Amino acid sequence: MRPWFFLLLPALVVACGSPPDEFGKPTDVFLAPNGELYVSDGYENTRVARFDVRGMFLDAWGDPGSEPGHFDIPHGIASDGKDRVYVADRGNARLQIFDLEGMLVDVWSGPEIGRPWGVEVAPNGHVFVIDGGDQLDDAPSGRALELDRDGKVITSWGSFGREEGQFDTGHDITVGPDGSVYVVEQVGRRVQKFRPKMMP
Repeated sequence: MRPWFFLLLPALVVACGSPPDEFGKPTDVFLAPNGELYVSDGYENTRVARFDVRGMFLDAWGDPGSEPGHFDIPHGIASDGKDRVYVADRGNARLQIFDLEGMLVDVWSGPEIGRPWGVEVAPNGHVFVIDGGDQLDDAPSGRALELDRDGKVITSWGSFGREEGQFDTGHDITVGPDGSVYVVEQVGRRVQKFRPKMMP
């Protein structure tokens, strides 16, 4: 049987624990063009950690809280492939945008964005978000959104549920080379694929 992958370099193994160089239930990761690794270390350490190409700890940013630059479960992380890092600050119901060194650039929030659980940046610079739908007190919700470079919602689709096109706790989102959008659901236990022409 063919293996799923070949390990060409020693794996990056970081012990679970406290900062600076140990994880506390990390949630997402991306690889920058220069080979550096950015990790949303969300549930316990509440920060973004950065490692070099050898897996050595470089630095980290973020503290628990609701002030700009602080986090309440940084749950998703993505890059535009240039100089911006997008963090889905789930507990604070917002997206925070940083430069590659961790300096805060912008904050996007509001009822139109909801509570971002996952984030991905498409090649055209548009930002895709999955709203986990847990921000409402009276009833669950859930949507996928496409935002422009300024954080304005271009389109959104979906609602709470388990029918096709609905989401039950959308957990992460990614965009394929052909523009198709993939959403994985935590409670719904599935992955749904949306082609651009299917999206409103």
